[in-house]
Amino acid sequence: MDREPILTVRGLCKSYPLEGGGKVEALEDVSFELGRGEILGLIGRSGGGKSTLIRVLRGSLPFERGEVRLGEAILTPSSPPEDRRRLRELTALHLQRSFGLWEGTVLENVMRRLHALETGDEALPLPPEDSEEFLRLREEGRKFLRAVGLLHKENHPAFTLSGGEKQRLVLARQLALGSRPLLLLLDEPVTMTCPATKKQAVEEIRRIREELGISVLVASHLPSLLLALSDRVMWLEKRVVEVGPPREVISHFLSQLEPPLPLSPPRRGILLRVRNLRKRYHAEVLKETFELKGVSFEVRRGEILSIVGPSGVGKTVLLRLLSGMELPDEGEVLYRMEGRTVNMARLSYRAMEVRRRIGRIHQELDLPYHATVRELAMARLGVKGERALAYARKRARELGLREEVVDALYRLTDYPEREAEVRLEELGLEKTLVKELFPVAPWEAVSKVIKPTLRLCQLPEEVVDRKTFELSWGERIRLAIALELLFRPSVLFLDEPFGDLDPLTLRGVTNVLKLLNRELGLTMIVVSHHLDFVREISHRALLMLDGRLVKEGSPEEVVRSFMEMPGAEFLYELGPRADE
Repeated sequence: MDREPILTVRGLCKSYPLEGGGKVEALEDVSFELGRGEILGLIGRSGGGKSTLIRVLRGSLPFERGEVRLGEAILTPSSPPEDRRRLRELTALHLQRSFGLWEGTVLENVMRRLHALETGDEALPLPPEDSEEFLRLREEGRKFLRAVGLLHKENHPAFTLSGGEKQRLVLARQLALGSRPLLLLLDEPVTMTCPATKKQAVEEIRRIREELGISVLVASHLPSLLLALSDRVMWLEKRVVEVGPPREVISHFLSQLEPPLPLSPPRRGILLRVRNLRKRYHAEVLKETFELKGVSFEVRRGEILSIVGPSGVGKTVLLRLLSGMELPDEGEVLYRMEGRTVNMARLSYRAMEVRRRIGRIHQELDLPYHATVRELAMARLGVKGERALAYARKRARELGLREEVVDALYRLTDYPEREAEVRLEELGLEKTLVKELFPVAPWEAVSKVIKPTLRLCQLPEEVVDRKTFELSWGERIRLAIALELLFRPSVLFLDEPFGDLDPLTLRGVTNVLKLLNRELGLTMIVVSHHLDFVREISHRALLMLDGRLVKEGSPEEVVRSFMEMPGAEFLYELGPRADE
């Protein structure tokens, strides 16, 4: 390394205690240096210690042995709290899948961050709108929104953004920290963004480095991102495996890819027909936020269908309509199951029966941090098990609840937890009512199906008594899939849940999905910005732009059309393709 070191790490060791005793090693004798103004890329398998290292460097995680030096700050296992605070002052941090956004507008989220640099408290209200200070914060905030391509959404409520747009807003908030930190720590900073946005983020991070001389440590599963950004790359598997030129280190890492399983052909018959779907989203501060327009297509049984397109064009909205989480303004969502055709665009007990056979994995993943696998499985079967709806209908009659109310409550069981709570508040209903209708299933019922399901997803049986925070990201993804398979769904919706998996782990998960498709005939509808994954996993693909379907065809054809869009070529990965 030619640059003067700004960060020196020596002999760093970190482990996590397990609930049942013992511990798991996360970092073992990690040593390296990072130069002033250097961008060091960090690659490795999921669970290899990348996120742990970033949290230690931030000063937010204790460690057992070793030393961290950043500028004049020194941190050891015995350092007092003020040394950890000093390290936090010298670093800026963005964690994977950590949105951490306020309820206001997109612009207000950045303004709050800028205001907190002066007040020390982001929770304090912004200055009066007619003050010079407010106008200054607004102009500064717009500068950072322009840098990440979100200026056109400055007045949109943050909650209306897509997952990729939220990532861009988080990045804007980090960049708003300006020149004060010595080190910018980025943990999967652009996992759920579209190709053009990834390119914008790379250009902006480079600009910040060049203008401010700030050093950057960026952990990413995307070889293309690290190739475009990094001066050097470090391969971490709890220990440092290799440090060196980006292309050389990444090529060595990708040489471990397992071969892809073949994709089985879909079965005969149509499972889902979508006709002329339309959905408008409104917000108080806007006349109209978004509109899904005239969407029509079909899905065959046993088919894996992928939906691609830039961030914010309606992919997640479409998945919510298809899975029955929300109702369209117009159109039909027709499922053919057990000899019946049911329109999911209407509230009814028949729609509930169809939705019981629908699995869904959100882009936020949303696995409770301290819950055990056993607890999660009992809760999921309580909602989706064979007897769940019969019990709910019986209890609803006793409580005097109408069919439409029960269905509306049932839809909330597929929402991320926090969003479900907000919806319940809007309806004026208590959270306990959902638990009253859908209590957890007894372990006796769960135990009959959980072990073979875990094996299908290549998880050991002993994981049943582990807590989710004890699992790697790859294990959590496979667990999320396993929880949905407990009730043997007819269709599984996957909304960008694999954005932050490294290529080796992603290939393993992809092979698991292909196996499930072959063995169970499971239909899957996938949203992803990862184009190589789309090409490898899909029978067919759809391209969305501005709330419309603009192309339908083979994965190769649709990906090629998407790749022709400005900036999209950035997403293609270094390494072997699925068909090579």
